[in-house]
Amino acid sequence: MRQPIAAFVVLVAGAAAISGQVADTVALPLQRAQYDLSTDGQALLLKEAANASFFLLGELHGENEIPALIRSIWPPMWEAGYRHVAAEISPWAANQLEFGDRDVPVAGLWTRPEATFVTALKRDRGAVLWGCDIEEAQPHRLIRDLAAANPADEHLRAAVDEVATGYQRRLAPILLQHVEAAANVNDRMVNGVSLRGSLVRSLEIETDRLTGAALQASIRREGVMKDLFYQYWLATGKPKVFLRFGRNHLHRGYDRRGVSTLGNFVAELGAAERLRVFNVAAFSGGGKIALAGPPSDFDERADDPAFAYLASVARYPATVFDLRPMRQALHRLPGSNRSPIEASLMYWADSYDALIFYRQVTPLGK
Repeated sequence: MRQPIAAFVVLVAGAAAISGQVADTVALPLQRAQYDLSTDGQALLLKEAANASFFLLGELHGENEIPALIRSIWPPMWEAGYRHVAAEISPWAANQLEFGDRDVPVAGLWTRPEATFVTALKRDRGAVLWGCDIEEAQPHRLIRDLAAANPADEHLRAAVDEVATGYQRRLAPILLQHVEAAANVNDRMVNGVSLRGSLVRSLEIETDRLTGAALQASIRREGVMKDLFYQYWLATGKPKVFLRFGRNHLHRGYDRRGVSTLGNFVAELGAAERLRVFNVAAFSGGGKIALAGPPSDFDERADDPAFAYLASVARYPATVFDLRPMRQALHRLPGSNRSPIEASLMYWADSYDALIFYRQVTPLGK
């Protein structure tokens, strides 16, 4: 999309000012390591995926661009040996999307067409989708399923009564009490995962959030993701896996909250098993997203100095930045002399192998 001349002048002036805050030893490798996602950028991602055992995509939520990217890269990834997608949805939701009644809506971060697409290539009844998260969107449906398998349990009947009109976070503590009290029930296994256990862990984290224990909730949630991922991976013979989660979940190391994420676990697992890991994250410089509501503006350039800098030097509407060539150059800069941009670039280069910058995103479903 063409920008007005005045806006273009402002962007050029801003880019010049920003570029002066990045050392040439960093800026020059980064300029050479830019790729057009529609051509050589996608080729780079597919080459890295083929060479890796774990390919991690730290995505945005609520836009069309990441689903479109997956539609392009998943078939060749399947040819390269990938058979599973670890997803930011619960085991229950993954099972519903892959094997459940297609007329029943499943709320969450995956749409049914997305799930249908990634599972369409399989030739057996095995699960492609791994649900590696808590159930945030509709825990009341898990409660009803567990209660249906235990119609005589008074605690589960009480929990069902609490969610008669749907789930709200304020109900999490009392629901947790009811489900924990139903200790000796006929549990259901969903793709090898305990339905009751999934409920308990979901409601524990929702209770943490309700009471303001945000950091504890994040640490617990990453623990759930790690446990589920590792359980699936071992049970299926340690296969190649494509992981699709929000960007905050796939960092290497500790993130800015002080949380060791699923991505850090997978990186360490790869090192321990002598398997290659490649992780890429996405960010946006404009457009709109639609996530649990009407479309809203989405521009991340003001959120992080590195994002502002990368957006200012990006050559393509969707630019893949290979961050690996500048890692050592950033670490060689004296810490006391690093600009805020350089410090932020180092954080992202240590966290991810590559970043995808979308100049504009469009809201999901539009």
